[in-house]
Amino acid sequence: MFLLSSLRVGGSEAKTIRLANALAAEHHRVTIAYLSAPESLLSRVHSDIALVNLHRRGKFSLQALRRLVRAIKERDVNTLIAVNPYAALYAVLARSLCRGEYLRVAVSVNTTEFATRKEKLQMLLYRHVLPRADLIIFGAERQRQLWCARYGLGHGSDNTTVLYNGVDTRDFSRANVVPATRQEPRDRLILGAVGALRAEKAQTDLVRAVCELARRGIDVGAIIVGEGPQRAEIEHEIRRLSVEQRVRLVGEVRDVRPYLAVMDVFVLPSIAVETFSNAALEAMAMTCPVVAARVGGMEEMLRFGGGVTYPPGDVQSLCDLLMPLLRNAHARSEMGLQARRIAEQHFSLERMFNDFGKRFLDTH
Repeated sequence: MFLLSSLRVGGSEAKTIRLANALAAEHHRVTIAYLSAPESLLSRVHSDIALVNLHRRGKFSLQALRRLVRAIKERDVNTLIAVNPYAALYAVLARSLCRGEYLRVAVSVNTTEFATRKEKLQMLLYRHVLPRADLIIFGAERQRQLWCARYGLGHGSDNTTVLYNGVDTRDFSRANVVPATRQEPRDRLILGAVGALRAEKAQTDLVRAVCELARRGIDVGAIIVGEGPQRAEIEHEIRRLSVEQRVRLVGEVRDVRPYLAVMDVFVLPSIAVETFSNAALEAMAMTCPVVAARVGGMEEMLRFGGGVTYPPGDVQSLCDLLMPLLRNAHARSEMGLQARRIAEQHFSLERMFNDFGKRFLDTH
């Protein structure tokens, strides 16, 4: 059983559903339980997977906890994987209520640095919850090292592991995708970003980069895919810098592949939260060269090539890295092809599933 806070659109949720679907396809009995709405990703869940909405109300719900315990017992669950610390709280409490029954609890942590003071303060509680799990799954080695040092986790090699995200390289293949209709001039170079419009994603840095690159004489634009609370601020920055004809916000879309197919370079400007970006992996599989802020495990993702990193929030450094790529079509093409090969060889969905299986399937 996987336990999530919700089935909203997000990297942690997408990773979980990919794993659950792969397990179901191999005829494993899988349940996805989630504490409350939204349920935006329901349609992406394999038809053989049982879904349980725990209908959480308030900051903490005893009723949701009881429903979780009931679902664990009714479905004879022996492995419960909680996604992120809040779900972990329910998971460890559920195990304490499942007296006399074997239940292995793992926690998947998908954030490296927190974006808000509230989240940092919440770790005063969660740092005591996480060690009660049998295994903590990190999304990158850098994240594991940082969390173990900062929160006193993982004193033994058996209770922590790293599971890199994986991308379906058959689904994310430029050869199989019809590009989105361009609204930009044919010769304009297109930067792109995919992600929720939140402060930690820092899409305003991409807007500023477009302005600076245009000032340097590059005919460049940007497509930003996603929706969220920062939309008004991003729109304000677009107007302030007078790049309305260069930057397009397309909102949330069901299928990002047509938009990735028109991007010349994918940019990940995040300043926090990211651990091992699904969006960047999908771009790599679509032969997009990646220029990413040096957050979370991005250096681990790009250590084989396929992209470069820059200091988070440093728009001038971002522009300095983009300039040679935008001026040299051959360099872009070579880096994009390299990105595709790396996604296939190191970060495929099959590789993620195999790594997961070594931890969770070979022991049962």
